[in-house]
Amino acid sequence: MFKLLIILSVLTSIGYMFSKPWISALLYSIVSILQPQYVWFWVFDGFSIFKISAGIAILAVIFAGLKKKVDFSVYNNGIVWGLLGLLVLYYISDMVSPFQSFSSSVSSDLVIGIYLTIVIMFFVVLGLINNKRAAMGLAWSIIAITIYYAYWANDKYFSYNWAYFENGRLLGPFNSPYADGNALSIIFVIGLPFILFGIFAVKKVWLKALLILSLPFIWHGIILCASRGALLSAGVASLATAFMVRSKVFNIFIGIGVCLFIIDQGAQLTARTSNTIAVAQTESEEPINPRLISWKAGFDLSLKHPILGVGPERFQQAVRFYFPGRTPHVAHSTLINFLANLGYIAAFIYLYFFYKSWRLYKENNEILKQKFDESYEFLNKATFVSLIGFFVGAMFLDLIIFEPFYFLLILMVSVNYLLKKVHLTSEVENEKPVPNSPMNRRIRQTGAVQN
Repeated sequence: MFKLLIILSVLTSIGYMFSKPWISALLYSIVSILQPQYVWFWVFDGFSIFKISAGIAILAVIFAGLKKKVDFSVYNNGIVWGLLGLLVLYYISDMVSPFQSFSSSVSSDLVIGIYLTIVIMFFVVLGLINNKRAAMGLAWSIIAITIYYAYWANDKYFSYNWAYFENGRLLGPFNSPYADGNALSIIFVIGLPFILFGIFAVKKVWLKALLILSLPFIWHGIILCASRGALLSAGVASLATAFMVRSKVFNIFIGIGVCLFIIDQGAQLTARTSNTIAVAQTESEEPINPRLISWKAGFDLSLKHPILGVGPERFQQAVRFYFPGRTPHVAHSTLINFLANLGYIAAFIYLYFFYKSWRLYKENNEILKQKFDESYEFLNKATFVSLIGFFVGAMFLDLIIFEPFYFLLILMVSVNYLLKKVHLTSEVENEKPVPNSPMNRRIRQTGAVQN
């Protein structure tokens, strides 16, 4: 069944490559975010759906560009330039790194290669998401993937599949980018705002009911992953959504849900947080959780190599060299990772992504005040809140090559581009005289059309 569905999806994207090339972008986006080759690994044995979907999308954008169906002005955005700047910094930092001869568990070439793929496909998908249906399709893909992973996580728990649990914490699909339960929990975090705003955006009762019923399973998925960073970021995203929606019923619903969660899980989370900040009682003991020590080590590294950092994926080697015995762990923070591995310029670009997204969000709001569109309002608010949730969660996790983040940036840029395009077009149309309007009849009668 799965193989048939995959074949039909590929054939559909090929069939619409010329007439609706954005479908190819959606197929690639779904494959990239869902990572089905790890979820249904028995189906994809010897079948590289990622490469196939990427190849179709690349061909689609090439053909669309030749037919002048790609507006290259969409690339004239600070976020796009920031992505290119980061790519340059990756290569330069790697070339000048003083730790090139040091061995590492993850190759810098692998990380750079993944980021290069992300940048290439960012340009491809951004060029193809050039209409409202495509943008809404990407948003609903995120919703569908989030709900599926909520089902996947709960199924592992209720079917007693303990092979996917380690020390009581749920892991993601083996060998996937979400193999670490912390990374899997961020999928729930970024999908949660789309579902919350989607409840108000959809008109069909059954679809609204489905979105509402998915919420307890999503929150339970976060609980199963036992990620305090994800819990905090999901809470922040939920509160931000409640603030924007301004619905008393919704706010009460969110408040009750958060209270029940705190009552049920508060003791466990408090105990884990206490362990996090516990210091060694004797010289032979080390802190139970490495985050605080790793953050301090990363900041100290950044002071030694502020411009280009110590090199991609060389955090652990540099810590062992400069601060022997301080910590064997990774940075445990996306911002600290950028600071230490790539330098202050890269960290500034990373922060700029969120600043620019906020500016785009505000700009989109101003356009929507003049010409309201419910779909664009949904896209604008859900994407921005999702970015807020990601930013909070990324403070506790290394997510520099977490692909779903870059799809959120694609949506933010696309929505702004589409709103400007629609807004400017409507302004031009409004300036055109309407032949049968009372004003035009008066102009013709008085001869006021003459200078």
